[in-house]
Amino acid sequence: MRGNRRGIVYMVLILAVLGGIYLYTELQSQMATKPPELKAFLSDEMQKEAQMGTYEWKSLGRSVIADSDHPANFTYTEESRITASSGQRLYLTPLVESEKVPYEIISAAVSEKGKPETEVKLDFTIHGDAAVISIPECSGTFVYSLQVDYLEKGDAVYGLEVLVDVVEYDLDKLRTLKTPYVGNASKVSEIVSALPLPGSGYVQRYISLETEKEPYGITVYYEPKEELTNLLQYPKAEPVNEIHRVMEKNALVLISLVENADQITFKVKNEPSEGVLEKSSYDGSVKFTREELTEKYGPLDHILSREDLFLR
Repeated sequence: MRGNRRGIVYMVLILAVLGGIYLYTELQSQMATKPPELKAFLSDEMQKEAQMGTYEWKSLGRSVIADSDHPANFTYTEESRITASSGQRLYLTPLVESEKVPYEIISAAVSEKGKPETEVKLDFTIHGDAAVISIPECSGTFVYSLQVDYLEKGDAVYGLEVLVDVVEYDLDKLRTLKTPYVGNASKVSEIVSALPLPGSGYVQRYISLETEKEPYGITVYYEPKEELTNLLQYPKAEPVNEIHRVMEKNALVLISLVENADQITFKVKNEPSEGVLEKSSYDGSVKFTREELTEKYGPLDHILSREDLFLR
């Protein structure tokens, strides 16, 4: 008998605790004085928090209205800045359970950073609780904004700084890696590793060297990050895209630093490697020769000093 009573008491205590937790979470959602945070991510490994702008929020019978500048003019920190590549999908989702605080994503837009007048509305799709935006084929620093309607609670505008295929060259380091020979595998590998990737979705794992006879060459192999399998943008010469432009600059660096290099080839495939270089699996290719680059840019000995080509 005592055992039954003790079990009933424990059950009542457990129900009381669970009920208290439920009431507490409900009260917390009602007491929130501003809209939920907005998570932005390209993959599970790359998650950031968008910056909140103008909002209106109702809580416990009170209404709070906060005005801010256009998201394009925000000062963003590393927590609200994400690096992306053309063609990647950006996911934006409020950090709240939609059952407790219902919401609807109203609109998405993109602007050049610091230029709100360049704002353009974006198409987006809904995947689960997230708005999904495809990054357009355009390099630079942009601000993506999202307007969320929290129905009876209010609404909010969020901003996120997105660096799309922005590349920089460590010219001081690169100059220290100059070598007379393609056959200097360790030095050539160092140069390739110091080059910027053609896009943030790219991974470089392998190189091969053609050293037995002229033309002497270097081949660099690229593949996608795992989450971008079959989504990697390939270099395109006509009309030229940003991936091709970066590869051409990288070829200029290699030709200028490896004195007997006659040609540079970049090969691309759309699936990650499995630990072994399989040359036949690379279906994208672009080649640059010393002769062609010299005809286009002039003498290449001091090409790294061209500030119009290489960001410092």
